[in-house]
Amino acid sequence: MTAFADITVQGSSFVAGAATQSTLMGTFAAYKSGATPGEFSFAPAMGGYQGVGVAGGVNGEIDGKESIVGTLNQAYGISQFTLGLFFDGPEYGDVEEQAEVKVQYADSSFGTFVLTALSSTVATWTNAAGVVTNLALADLGKGGVWSVSNPFGNQKVTSIAFSALPGVCKPGATCTSQSDFTLVSVTAVPEAETYAMMLAGLGLMGAIARRRNKAKTA
Repeated sequence: MTAFADITVQGSSFVAGAATQSTLMGTFAAYKSGATPGEFSFAPAMGGYQGVGVAGGVNGEIDGKESIVGTLNQAYGISQFTLGLFFDGPEYGDVEEQAEVKVQYADSSFGTFVLTALSSTVATWTNAAGVVTNLALADLGKGGVWSVSNPFGNQKVTSIAFSALPGVCKPGATCTSQSDFTLVSVTAVPEAETYAMMLAGLGLMGAIARRRNKAKTA
């Protein structure tokens, strides 16, 4: 895998009020309940990170039955994704929040994984291949931003869906047992064949430009 071949989709680039967003990676769609289309929405940036959510319950975050689903234009290896406003509680009346990530693999099988915030700097991911890094403390006003690298191991995926699961209230805490968070980014690595085609296309464009320049000077 080569770093300059990566494609990153930033949640901040989505259009508020739109139901879908076209990207180099594929099309991402907002859902407010099951298969019912929703609209993208933004909560204020925190900790220097801006993520996207769904208009509805907690405006600008993915919560309850809401989801953001990416239908990818080829099979990608996902090298990283980042979530924000994801807290362990009791910040903002939150809980040990849980984000569910479902993927469809290139062989048409499915996988379901969960990210859980346990403290201001510790979260767990249910796939042993993934590595969780805290990018902004899960404290009041700090952002609660987490990155999961290599979340699905060497498996390539054709779709990825982010949704919220009920969290767990800590003893003595007052909360709604509702998780909510934002999608900050997803980074993928194209298949080698696709990258080769991109390079071939750039080479062809360069050749055409050179011919035009020669024609002008002739």
